[in-house]
Amino acid sequence: FRSAMNIVFNLPTPELEAKFIAEAAEHNMVQLKGHRSLGGIRVSLYNAMPLDGAKKFVAFMKQFYTQNH
Repeated sequence: FRSAMNIVFNLPTPELEAKFIAEAAEHNMVQLKGHRSLGGIRVSLYNAMPLDGAKKFVAFMKQFYTQNH
């Protein structure tokens, strides 16, 4: 069972994942790199993540998708 507080996903290539992580960091969204042996992206919603923070991340994901699709 995986925690419902972590959103885990993969992008099509490791290079695209690295770009996603780097661009997210430019928007002060950090520590998104997934597990060291599994890779991917991991978004933690623990410790009182405000709704505005989640909305900001969703907006970033949409922008990233539009620019890289």
